[in-house]
Amino acid sequence: MRFLITIMVLMFALTLGAQPNPAKKAQKFADEMTEVLSLSKEESKAIYQIQLDRFKENQAIQKEYAGDPEIIKEKQKELGNKVYNQVKNVIGVERQKQWKAYKSKTK
Repeated sequence: MRFLITIMVLMFALTLGAQPNPAKKAQKFADEMTEVLSLSKEESKAIYQIQLDRFKENQAIQKEYAGDPEIIKEKQKELGNKVYNQVKNVIGVERQKQWKAYKSKTK
């Protein structure tokens, strides 16, 4: 019985540890975009904040609509459109095209 409880606790801990940290993901994203597009400090901070909000909101969507993949897909599409427009407002259309081209090459 103890063994079973230990296994369950370890699995739970691994599940929690596997949850991505939104702040780290947002920082990694902002750092990469800053390097590729030579963003200013202000632009980089704005991109970080947009991405942090995005990752947190995405986690909330996943949690709230767990078990309903259609709604998750719809909500994520809405979120993606919102983020796209926010990023466009920070870096402009031309640099957004450069970013898209860069991401296409690195996939």
